Amino acid sequence: MSSETGSANRELPDAYYRRLFALIPARSLSSIISELSAVWCEATGAEAVYLAVFDRGTRRLTAGIFQSAQNETECFIKESIQVLNDRPVKEQLQSVFEQGMSFQQISCAPFDYFSFPCDQFDLAGVYLFSSTRLPAELPLIAQLIHLSHCLLAQVMEQKSQIHPGSVAGGSFDSELSQTSGKERRVFPSSDKLEAMAEFAAGAGHEINNPVATIVGRVQMLLKGETDPQRRQSLTTIGGQAYRVRDMIGDAMLFARPPVPQPTSLNLQSTTQEVLVSLKDAISNSGIQISVEISDAHAIWADEVQCKVVLSNLILNGLNVLEAGGQLRIVSEEKTTGSNRVLHIRVIDDGPGLTEQERTHLFDPFYSARQAGRGLGFGLSKCWRIISLHGGTIEAEINTDRGVTFHLFWPRENPAE
Repeated sequence: MSSETGSANRELPDAYYRRLFALIPARSLSSIISELSAVWCEATGAEAVYLAVFDRGTRRLTAGIFQSAQNETECFIKESIQVLNDRPVKEQLQSVFEQGMSFQQISCAPFDYFSFPCDQFDLAGVYLFSSTRLPAELPLIAQLIHLSHCLLAQVMEQKSQIHPGSVAGGSFDSELSQTSGKERRVFPSSDKLEAMAEFAAGAGHEINNPVATIVGRVQMLLKGETDPQRRQSLTTIGGQAYRVRDMIGDAMLFARPPVPQPTSLNLQSTTQEVLVSLKDAISNSGIQISVEISDAHAIWADEVQCKVVLSNLILNGLNVLEAGGQLRIVSEEKTTGSNRVLHIRVIDDGPGLTEQERTHLFDPFYSARQAGRGLGFGLSKCWRIISLHGGTIEAEINTDRGVTFHLFWPRENPAE
């Protein structure tokens, strides 16, 4: 079986990764299902695809049907789906789907069902109508299942943070969850960031090749060029190509960072070393930085990666604060269950976050420097590094002014 990008036995081409991740941050469940249905059909060369999610609590089926002959997706929501209460929903798959639309209306081709793991639904998966057998073990199918899981989980995670308890359908605007009063927390979406990391890894290799060609050609032309204007133009082209190369390098580092080599690290001395390395930037900013960390506080961390996290968070504060602003770094010991962690807070008294910044705060492909905050890959790299160490990061909009970043970092080897 062939598609526009080749045999279904191959891995999913990068073009589909770019197409799907252009949907992030997702605005509605139906938009995700619509694009996923089209990608499943096009990538596998199937005659038709019927992709749906079902919530037993509301008895609602949200679905998309893509038929290759028509080259468009039909999306719909079917209410009041009937299921037998004494049987698991997964044993009633075909019945649930056919209450949305009869298979005979879609295609006469044989069909296979592929399930997507999704905690928010009783049922999430796709029926693939194809005359060619496509087992789930094929790299293409396995990748499509994984991508579908990531995107569906991401859209529902964001929706549930705004409307707790809500399910399929509707739209949403941000990743905020409310606490009390004016305090609000912004959490990284792990599914979205993992999906973006996969995209960065795949796209990075694809983009690096043409960039390397451009750089090589520029260097070759410069050797024999004597005209000053042409040399200036070639130098500009080469400089921009190097800039793209550096950006891709940053993306690849986010996607596949080095495996941490953690040891017991004194947080106070590590923080002071970071401040020394940023001495010029701090001095030029006119920002006051105070460190309230006990000399006894230690974390289980790779020294270089820990310094990357601290540097990015400090630079993030310098980027938003005006001269005279204050940045505090505070730590305290905590125990969560049987785990001993160090709660590190980086607190600024800046202008806080706009609605757009709240939505994209941890996104690796978003930069809000124009609005005063954001370091491109800075915060996403922080999330990546902390996650690899078994910790977590989140942001809190302060009740009075500014933002606090909360880091929960293991104090000792989690394996022990």
